[in-house]
Amino acid sequence: MSARRLSSRAGSAEGTAVLARGNSLSGLTDDVIRSATQRFDIEIVFKLSWVNKGLTRMSGLDKCINLVELNLTGNQITKIEGLESVLQLRRLILTSNRISCVEGLSQLSRLEGLWLQDNKLASLESLALPDLAQLAGLRSLYLQNLDRSAPNAVCRTPGYKAAVLAALPNLTNLDGERSPGSLNYAELAAEFDAFRANPTAPKQWPLPEVAPWLAGVSTEVPMGGGPGEAALQQKHAKVVKVIDECEMLVRVLGDEIGKFGRQMEAKKAAA
Repeated sequence: MSARRLSSRAGSAEGTAVLARGNSLSGLTDDVIRSATQRFDIEIVFKLSWVNKGLTRMSGLDKCINLVELNLTGNQITKIEGLESVLQLRRLILTSNRISCVEGLSQLSRLEGLWLQDNKLASLESLALPDLAQLAGLRSLYLQNLDRSAPNAVCRTPGYKAAVLAALPNLTNLDGERSPGSLNYAELAAEFDAFRANPTAPKQWPLPEVAPWLAGVSTEVPMGGGPGEAALQQKHAKVVKVIDECEMLVRVLGDEIGKFGRQMEAKKAAA
C-alpha cells in the first residue's frame, strides 16, 4: 500500500483521521486525535493519518490500543518512539521525515509493513536489521520507491539489497519489488527502457562461402566391360538426374529468397 493512497475522508466507519494542513505540534494529543477522527473513544481508532503537519515527535498514542495503521508522512520526526501501546499496529508509514535510525519497533509483533522512504538512513547499521528480523510478521519494507525515487542514502550502499534480504529472508516486498529474491525487476525495467530509447542495430553475421557439394568430383563412369556394366550405367544415370534436380531446386529457392527480400524492402520503403 502506498503511503499516499490512504483515504482522505475524516471520520469514516473505521475511524480514519486525515487532517488538513495546520500548525505543527511536538506531539499528538487526545483532543487532536478526537477532533481528527470524530471519535470520542480513542480506543476505537483503527487508522490515523497525520500528513505534512510539521510533527516533530511520535507521542500521544498511548490510548490508541487498536490502531492498525499509522501514517505520519511528510513531517519532521527524527526518532521512532511512542509505540509501546499500539501493539495491534500492522502498517507504519513514516515516509519523508528525518529519521536516521530504525528503533522502537521491537514490541510490534504484528507489524507487516514499514515505509521509510526519503529519510536520513545512511548505512546498513542504521537499519538495525537484527532487530527487524525479530518482527516475524514483517513482509514489506520500503527504503525507496520501485522507480528508485525517494531513496535513503543506504540504498546506494554496495550490496544493500543482498544484505537486507539475507537479514530478512521472509520479506515478500522490498522497495516495491514483489518476490525480491528472484529477479531485480526495477533494474530489468530500467534496462528495457534504456534499450527502447536507444535500440542497438541488429548484429550482422557474415555467412561463410560454401563450396559446391561435389566440387572436383567427376560424375563420369569409366567405360569398361563386365556383366554389371549396364546396371551400373543405369544407376549412374539416376544419380545424375537427382543431382540435376537438386541443383534446380537450389536455384528456385534462391530466386524465391531474393523475391521475398525485395518485397520486404518495398514494404519498409512504403512505411
